[in-house]
Amino acid sequence: MSESPFREKKARPAKESVRSESNGLTPSLAPAETEVQRHPLPGRVSEPAARDAGEVQFFEDEYRDVVESLGGEVLRAEVNPFVEVGERTPSGNVSGPQLLRARPLEPTSGPRRWVYAMTGGLVNLGPSRAQVREQERMARIQRPLRGAHVTTYLCLKGGITKTTTCIGTALTAAQYRPEAVVAGDFNPDAGDLAERVTGREGLSGVNALAEQVEHVHSIGQLSAFLESEGRLTVLPGEPDPKLGESLTSAQFNAVIEILSSYYSSIHVDAGTGITHPIMPGILARTDTLVVPAAYSITGAKRAYETLVWLRSNGFDRLADSAIVALTERDLVSREVDKKAVLAMFEGQPVVKVPADQHLADGAKVHLERMNPRTREAFAEIAALIADRYSA
Repeated sequence: MSESPFREKKARPAKESVRSESNGLTPSLAPAETEVQRHPLPGRVSEPAARDAGEVQFFEDEYRDVVESLGGEVLRAEVNPFVEVGERTPSGNVSGPQLLRARPLEPTSGPRRWVYAMTGGLVNLGPSRAQVREQERMARIQRPLRGAHVTTYLCLKGGITKTTTCIGTALTAAQYRPEAVVAGDFNPDAGDLAERVTGREGLSGVNALAEQVEHVHSIGQLSAFLESEGRLTVLPGEPDPKLGESLTSAQFNAVIEILSSYYSSIHVDAGTGITHPIMPGILARTDTLVVPAAYSITGAKRAYETLVWLRSNGFDRLADSAIVALTERDLVSREVDKKAVLAMFEGQPVVKVPADQHLADGAKVHLERMNPRTREAFAEIAALIADRYSA
């Protein structure tokens, strides 16, 4: 017989039976009547099926008090101190997450984080409300996207941060979404989207791509017309206004078609000319509309008039689901009633974007240099866009 891996203990006279207080049954403990089935542990050679009486008696003595205190009885069977018997899962299948204990979220900032760090994680007060909101927002931004989704930034008036809103939202989406994100400058009036993303002047691409789109059959060929900054890809506009005016709806559709073959999240910086020949194509392909506005008489009225024009020209679906990005100014006249401005967009989701010195000079946009509240506003716009992704 192989040597037992368990410590030896002097056998005491075996009792003939143990009576259960619950049912009065008296199963025999005689070794000859006990059938033992052994299951070897991994990497260990199986021992003979029968175990000597001293070893069996050891396990009986070890667990007898616990079992009897629960009103049960000791039955002869093999006991392995390294094995627990669990309940069978209903499906019979076990997934990885089922084997992990739920861990409370760790606080990332503030006094809660300080307490967590000072106690080595022993005291976890959990995340703050702000942290929970941020995590929920990130989960919304990362919502799965099937197919391509076109978001257009449009207002009847220029100079109220339309391009800035497009850049800030696209940069945020590119930072948190798993797929590639592209922002295209389709402003016929010499837009500067690519310049403000990359910091380089004189870039062009949209017109050249529109003219050669039939010859583009791979991402490598498409990349010849694109620029990149971090995780955001940019299709530059046309710096020459005369050439920008020549772009048609059909050409826009062709460009969006080739972009959607390689990019799911597409952001379009449109011009202010609502009657421009390219505009019908832009509106027809738009899934979500973002309308920039401002706390000024002109900035608020033009955004409101944009929504009115859309409804009166058959684009109710875009007007009804439009997101209003209301940008604050450093200097706002006391004569402007902010509550009245908000009331103009009743029924629309309105995101208030704080004034930010980093964005005021019109130079290259850096997400990390923005005020935290500004980044949070752009993240909320990105989350609202993702809320509109088709299931």
